Amino acid sequence: MLRLIVAIASLCLCSLAGAQITTLADVKAKNGVQLSAEELKQLLPGAKVVSRTQAGSTRTWTNGADGTFVASTDGRGFSGKTSYATAQGTWRVADNGRLCVTIKWNVAQDDWCRVMFKVGDKYYGVGRLDDNAPASEFEISK
Repeated sequence: MLRLIVAIASLCLCSLAGAQITTLADVKAKNGVQLSAEELKQLLPGAKVVSRTQAGSTRTWTNGADGTFVASTDGRGFSGKTSYATAQGTWRVADNGRLCVTIKWNVAQDDWCRVMFKVGDKYYGVGRLDDNAPASEFEISK
């Protein structure tokens, strides 16, 4: 019986440890560190970016030094089906330290700026500094 209780407790702890970050409050709870404009300007040129939206879509691109890229998406979470697409985009780091991205998809345009946080080897972007703000996951590598 004791083994069963320990096994259940371990399973619960593992589930909590792997819990998905969904809000700025979650990022803060994991000791997320806000990145400055200077840190983003060092990190982002030439970086491969994988962006995961709250709706479940995965988008990838590589930041050109000139502020441009070509993005691709699996389109999950958009109108209930997977629809692969590619599109031209631009990126920049605003003076206030936000990563700003525009992607001109055929059916819609992404145009957003995010305050970026680092948690371990993952990055999270939020549109506003409010604990309830949704946090989108990013992988950034060179």
